[in-house]
Amino acid sequence: MRRRKDHDLRLERVNFSASSLLMLAAALALPGLAGCRGRLAGEPYPNRPIKLVVPFSPGGGTDTFARVMKKAIEDNRLLPQPLVIINVDGAGATIGSRRVKNARPDGYTILLLHEAIVTAKYSGKAPYGPEAFEPIAGTGKMGLVFAVAEDSEFRTLHDLVEAARENPETLVFAANLGAPVHFVGLMLEQACPGATFRFAQTGGGTKRLHALKGGHAQVSAFSIEEFVRYESAGLRAIAYCAPERHPAIPDVPTSHEQGVAVTHINMQFWWAPKNTPPERIEYLGDVLERAMQTDAVQQRMAEIQSDPIVVRGAAMLAEVDARREAIAKVDLRKTQALPNVPAIVGGLVLLVGCAVVWNAWSTAAVPRADDTSLPSRNDLAAWCTLFTLAYLAILTAGILEFRLVTFLYVLAVGGTLTGRRWRGWLAVGGVAVIMSCGVHFLFSRVFGLVLP
Repeated sequence: MRRRKDHDLRLERVNFSASSLLMLAAALALPGLAGCRGRLAGEPYPNRPIKLVVPFSPGGGTDTFARVMKKAIEDNRLLPQPLVIINVDGAGATIGSRRVKNARPDGYTILLLHEAIVTAKYSGKAPYGPEAFEPIAGTGKMGLVFAVAEDSEFRTLHDLVEAARENPETLVFAANLGAPVHFVGLMLEQACPGATFRFAQTGGGTKRLHALKGGHAQVSAFSIEEFVRYESAGLRAIAYCAPERHPAIPDVPTSHEQGVAVTHINMQFWWAPKNTPPERIEYLGDVLERAMQTDAVQQRMAEIQSDPIVVRGAAMLAEVDARREAIAKVDLRKTQALPNVPAIVGGLVLLVGCAVVWNAWSTAAVPRADDTSLPSRNDLAAWCTLFTLAYLAILTAGILEFRLVTFLYVLAVGGTLTGRRWRGWLAVGGVAVIMSCGVHFLFSRVFGLVLP
């Protein structure tokens, strides 16, 4: 009888290990399964709505431009399917750009992002840059202005710089850290030795406006289009970042006129996930070029004094390279260094995994004859270690989104510890949701950092 019970116990362990192995295999196979759902040969394009990810909150310059283009495309029926704008704000535009980077390369998810796609990589906000996408087109050219609140004591750029010299790291510069506005502020510091600002993570154009009006910041930078819209809300420009004045704001002196050689001209770039079929890239580029030629877009570009050009292929890459070279000359201060998020997350997970394994090894009881639902201590230690290593490997490779792989990891480890008790699985599922979503929110929204 005892031999039969031992046999049954070993069988239960084998079944438990097999189920755990299947769970791990499913987690590792998800990327492959997603890739297997590729487009059918000869599938007409597009035959469903195209999602345009704008990695900023509604109301900013990029979002406004996207909606102008969307309206022109719809009014002139340049696409047989709707163009749906999705605002994915946060972490210096990297949350939205990562969503597109990890999307299926089928032409149904695209990104609108200016040179922040370069600055994010250079500042450490993201481990990838333009090379992780397929370039579709570059549209329009627009400069930046330094601006303050209407009632600010600073009347000129000289006044601002002198105050930043006299009281270093006191004046708050509202920015989207790692984005162009942050870098133009750093350019101002480099052009004016001794002047240093305290850069604060604020967000898109509307949030920077509110920071200035609320007295939470003393200065920021805005695109020409943003400034023209926000001026009546209580914004005052003190310098245009170019050698010559801009026709849209002829009364605003340039930075060069005020003895500060800071030049910054931005451009809106359209991107698709890497390996998107070339014919679909070409199709989208043609749509954008025709939209830029419509009367509505031409009029709007004239209103904001933006050069209504379209560059594609090698010309677009040349524009991106020019911005990369300019940004590479900017020295990030040590105070702006960002933590190595993957290393921190990986280290914490490794510590937690070791604690789980140690706890399983030291406290888990050997299954009783009347309870064969629990594995042995050796099984617990082995499987928890395997799940932890797999979790770290998937995070490092970036083949699954952070929340999904964290959810699966907690579910796998928790399920291993609880056995087959359904109430335990419910609790583990709740913890998995809280940990995956909570940690993601903490890093991306509170600290403004990007996770895999």
